[in-house]
Amino acid sequence: MKAIIGLGNPGVKYEATRHNAGFEVLDHLSNTEFNSEQFTKNERLFSQIALIVKSNDQLLLAKPATYMNDSGKAFLAIKNWYKLALKDILVIHDDVSLPVGKIRLQKEGGAGGQHGIESIINSLGGNKEFNRLKIGVGPDPGGERRADYVLQKFKQEEKILLKEVINIAVKAIVVWLNAGISQAMNEFNGVDIFIDQKSGTNKEHL
Repeated sequence: MKAIIGLGNPGVKYEATRHNAGFEVLDHLSNTEFNSEQFTKNERLFSQIALIVKSNDQLLLAKPATYMNDSGKAFLAIKNWYKLALKDILVIHDDVSLPVGKIRLQKEGGAGGQHGIESIINSLGGNKEFNRLKIGVGPDPGGERRADYVLQKFKQEEKILLKEVINIAVKAIVVWLNAGISQAMNEFNGVDIFIDQKSGTNKEHL
């Protein structure tokens, strides 16, 4: 069994904000790959979850119902309830250090100021060895402005990029599911989506 946890803040107030990029990717994954739109509340796991059964295996999709800063509570509950190894969990989250149009998969590492990841690391007693899929929402405004920035909605021109990024992110997740984090990193960490100013169309660099 594997689990994919998309980070964000619950509630209508936070929908479509930069901090909820993890939720958006997970929703798109659920709809396009598994034809499932049903996330149900699970109080034991502090999350909205969808349990997918495919090829005699199970996949858990989870959107923590805690706020971002307490994401570790849901992460640990899911890990412990299903007795999952860290290598079998993928966390999707926004990253202000990456511009809109880029994603990055990572095996381990620090939080980089992302409070949801900080919470998860703390819940694991400092263990940083879990898989992440970072969705660029930058540029980082820095300092005290960052907290307000991640709670803002994307600009109109950014929404065009984000739609393409989410599609690429879903492809990367499918590779992670089938071939592991190293293969997904090799295939997708060089992807850069941008708008060609002359044609107005999306371009992709590898």
